[in-house]
Amino acid sequence: MALLGTVLNTVGALFLTHAIYSTHEHTTAFSTSPLPTDITLELLLSIVLLSTGIVTSSQPLRPIQAATWAGQIAREGQKPEGTYTREGEAVLSEGDPYAFLGLDGGFGEKGGKGEGRRGFWDVKGKRREYEEWVRGRGKE
Repeated sequence: MALLGTVLNTVGALFLTHAIYSTHEHTTAFSTSPLPTDITLELLLSIVLLSTGIVTSSQPLRPIQAATWAGQIAREGQKPEGTYTREGEAVLSEGDPYAFLGLDGGFGEKGGKGEGRRGFWDVKGKRREYEEWVRGRGKE
């Protein structure tokens, strides 16, 4: 499918380039007349070819339902550690693109699998600290 998508994208880009060039030439030569039908059809054909090529060469979509997604993660397994995205960010796991949020538990707790969410304020931990502070103050 990747080869078919590449071919469709290439042909669509060529048609689009030619349609744009033809439109430019037509408007410079005949500025008052409407655009010919063949240029309009070529433009529409290029858009259809490019759209089809992009869709056929894209990766399969992930399921939207969380239960299906979690089952897919369990079946396919995790990505090996030490891999990085094109942007240079560390990939924590293959199946869970949101692993960097620390949603696997351990919000703010040290030593757990998830050491908390970086950049987020640990509300539950602060609430526990406040409750302990209030209890400790009442005993004195």
